[in-house]
Amino acid sequence: MIRGRLLAGTAPVNQEKGMFGLSANLKRGEYREIVFWLLLLGSWQFLASPGSKNGVIGAVGTAAFLLFAWASLDQLTRLGLGHARWRSVPGRNWLLAIASGFIAGVTVFWIASIAGEGMMLSTDRKLILLQLTLGPVLEEIVFRGYLFALLMWSFNRVAGMRRWDRWAVAVAALVFAVVHLAQPGVSWLQMACITSTGTLYGWIRYFSGSAAPAAAAHAAYNLTLYAMAGVAADLGKAVAG
Repeated sequence: MIRGRLLAGTAPVNQEKGMFGLSANLKRGEYREIVFWLLLLGSWQFLASPGSKNGVIGAVGTAAFLLFAWASLDQLTRLGLGHARWRSVPGRNWLLAIASGFIAGVTVFWIASIAGEGMMLSTDRKLILLQLTLGPVLEEIVFRGYLFALLMWSFNRVAGMRRWDRWAVAVAALVFAVVHLAQPGVSWLQMACITSTGTLYGWIRYFSGSAAPAAAAHAAYNLTLYAMAGVAADLGKAVAG
């Protein structure tokens, strides 16, 4: 009798939780957020691992992620991704973001060339793909998504500071630059360029209300650096030949 009561008393709990204590009532929409993170982090892991086989898997996963991320605009609202602000914007905002990333890339490469500083660009195809796709998305979700949302909330919570919420752009850019100090050989000029581009991405995020065009600008910037470096190398070979 006691056993029967115990079983009866635990029945609702068993219905509420599935295997391993996971909720059986996981909302259907949350699977989109789970797939988003699995594709992003899984593809990143394969691209960052040595071996051509890992590179192929990572490239396929990256293509799948980019398609899924585009299809998921305005739909990533659960599991904390609502703060990442992965939202759609008008077409002109995409064009302005990409154009600004291109202009920033040309400007930074020109400044670095005059200063005689290298751009520390990778020659590994897997890492290049990572820096042109997954890297900008993840960094913008973290810095112009989560961090930016936290800073905006913090400024708005302080009495009389609402008009200072644009300072979130500058603070996020500084944090973005400081994190890059982990890379060996980063100079003060490079730190200034990173802070400037981080500010650019922040303004794109601020005025568009979305981290997605900021990621597009970031990717365009990285692509421009690699393209300019390739052109410069070809010109150098032509002059030397």
